[in-house]
Amino acid sequence: MKPSLRMHGLVQHINAVAQQLGLDMLTVKKEYIFRTWVTISAPLTYAVFGVYWGFIEARRHWLEGIKSCIMLGGLVSGSAKLLTILLRHTPIRDLLYFIIKICEDYEQRGVDFIHALNFGIDRVYKIQRIIFVGYSITFLIMLLMPLVLLFYKGIRITVMPYEIPGLSIDSNIGYGLTYLQHTVPEVVGGIGFYLGDMLVLLALNQIQTFADIFQLKATALNDALERKEQSRYVCDVGEYKDFNIQALLMDLINWHQLFVDYCELVERIYDNLIAAQVFAASVSIVICLCVNLNEFDLISAIFFLVSAYSMSVYCIVGTQIEFAYDQVYQTVSCLSWHELNCEQRKLYMMMLQRAQNMKIIVLLGIVPLSLGTALQASELDFYFGSLLAKNNI
Repeated sequence: MKPSLRMHGLVQHINAVAQQLGLDMLTVKKEYIFRTWVTISAPLTYAVFGVYWGFIEARRHWLEGIKSCIMLGGLVSGSAKLLTILLRHTPIRDLLYFIIKICEDYEQRGVDFIHALNFGIDRVYKIQRIIFVGYSITFLIMLLMPLVLLFYKGIRITVMPYEIPGLSIDSNIGYGLTYLQHTVPEVVGGIGFYLGDMLVLLALNQIQTFADIFQLKATALNDALERKEQSRYVCDVGEYKDFNIQALLMDLINWHQLFVDYCELVERIYDNLIAAQVFAASVSIVICLCVNLNEFDLISAIFFLVSAYSMSVYCIVGTQIEFAYDQVYQTVSCLSWHELNCEQRKLYMMMLQRAQNMKIIVLLGIVPLSLGTALQASELDFYFGSLLAKNNI
């Protein structure tokens, strides 16, 4: 299958998921239908009932109040994803179409480019399977575990860490209505998390694909420069062969400019979403650790896995992007630039300077998106979680 068809199918899959939430990503003008308002109401519902119930429980015991806030990080990251999709609908749509167009253009340029595009798409599908399986398992456990405990042990726990005022979970009707109400934000949240992650990670993974294409273009230029060098030993005096070096150099420079512009565009679109995702997951880990170090709580234990899982995926992709930047810089540095003429060397130096000063993705202007940040955040999370649990706040 052509890379463009595979990428088009992937984008259609993402859009089909978005349509389940009333968020059509490919339409020119976004429309607010019933499902859209249900999606918008999900974080609002948790914000209202969760905060209210948290104040009530905190008066009774501090640990109960903390339990009511274990999904606060999910509320923040989910709201950030929803707001990004709603407020930046047009740039996201244009970005998706641009990615498809790149696949359509470069699959015509030979087997090597097709292989690079397919390798990038395989990478996205691998991440998609990991995200889908992870979210499906954790959210299904969160939905089904209360029913399992109810039927087998008679224990009544809620899906979300709050109760609805006026509905007692001790009664069958009250527990049933509470479970149904909790199911709506839980399902919307699970689908929304998957949708937001796929949009972000699809865009971020194209940076690696673009770096691979850049390397192919640089290899073609380097081959031409080496042929030029070898030709000096066999050509007659005064004979000159161009080997199409100027066109190859300009093609490489134009692609590098597109690469830089694309990286900056992705950061402008998704900067707040990525920062909210990582920091909210970190806060959720602290709260879940604090709760479980005092006493085991099933919901917080499951949500701890969700938070650590999502933060790790983002930071791993961020590290891969740093490797892509290094790959581009090393490719530029290894060009046989001494075979370029004076004007061509000036263009080469400008490209080298840009490659040396690539703007990495920084979370709120503080720390880079990388595995090192994930490890530091994990250490701080465990420290603060242990500290809060030990000193009872």
